[in-house]
Amino acid sequence: MLRSTNKVQTVYVRLMFLRIGEIDTLNEKYQAQASIEARWQVEFDKLLSSLSPEDQKRLADGKSVSLLKYAESHWTPQLYIENTIGDLKEQIRYTAKKSKEDNQIYVCEHRDIKGVFWEKLELQHFPTDVQDLSISIGSMLYNDRVILVVDPYHGSGVNREAFVDQQEWKLYAYVDTLQRYVTEFLFRDTDDEEDESNQIENINNKEDRKRSILTVTCHAANRIQTSCTLLLTSITFRWTVNRSLPTISYLTSMDKYAILCMGTLAILCLWHAVVGAYIFLHTPDFRLTPDMDIAFVDQWVFIIAIGIFLFIHLVLLTWLYYVPLKCHRQMEKKEDEYRHSIHNAKKNLKYIPISM
Repeated sequence: MLRSTNKVQTVYVRLMFLRIGEIDTLNEKYQAQASIEARWQVEFDKLLSSLSPEDQKRLADGKSVSLLKYAESHWTPQLYIENTIGDLKEQIRYTAKKSKEDNQIYVCEHRDIKGVFWEKLELQHFPTDVQDLSISIGSMLYNDRVILVVDPYHGSGVNREAFVDQQEWKLYAYVDTLQRYVTEFLFRDTDDEEDESNQIENINNKEDRKRSILTVTCHAANRIQTSCTLLLTSITFRWTVNRSLPTISYLTSMDKYAILCMGTLAILCLWHAVVGAYIFLHTPDFRLTPDMDIAFVDQWVFIIAIGIFLFIHLVLLTWLYYVPLKCHRQMEKKEDEYRHSIHNAKKNLKYIPISM
């Protein structure tokens, strides 16, 4: 592999999500097909040996030309996908074209990938959470030789039509890009003696899950039998929800709500057991009405329980609106801004005068 000069080479990266397949929430992975374009500036003289006279003329005229076996004799950024799982199917080809923005020659690496990607899910606000599906692109060269940046002229995007899990998820058109550095990485050259930084670029696709919240309404008609049945139902529901999620070290919003409901039902079971025991001990004939004292207390306990129930749910709904759903509103706003920017860009291109 031929090396470039000692100066840092800037590589402009763009990623398009062509297709997003099944999202495995339990195992924190998803299937996707994407296209990556990485451009870097080269001198025209270094491409002369790889181009025919006809291709040289096409390149000078601003047209794209194919570069066969370019990586065998020229410098490349040595890109790789960081968060892939298993075998990744990819096809790589190279083209060269003169940029209309700065009239410089750029070599573009076109990488079509298809496979399974790992993504850590953030479930603090489950089931009203917003998840990121990302593809991490890195270089085996350190940051003193390569810097990966966002392509300023060609934005990343996602194809919302080719989305398999449309019944369960809502896919946003907004795409975010994050640049970070990784130290002490696996790929190291033999001549590197000091710890250096390796750069990773994350393409994040914002996405929102649609899940229903099961609300259990408590009825005290049959006293402790009904309360215990509802408590067992809540435990079974929480167990079913946990089976569909990966093992995590924190409580989700659904977990907190389920625990709160189970605690309330446990208190109701205790109260109904006390009332039932009092009635059993002080009422000789169960066909008779219990004494007025316990009936009066039971009515007030019912009224207080209803008040506490409404207050707790009012607090939960307020928190749900201002904390988890705030991210939804931010994504909607970014998506609208993204659509307006795309619309304005198309509108400006439509009215560019052409001189013959």
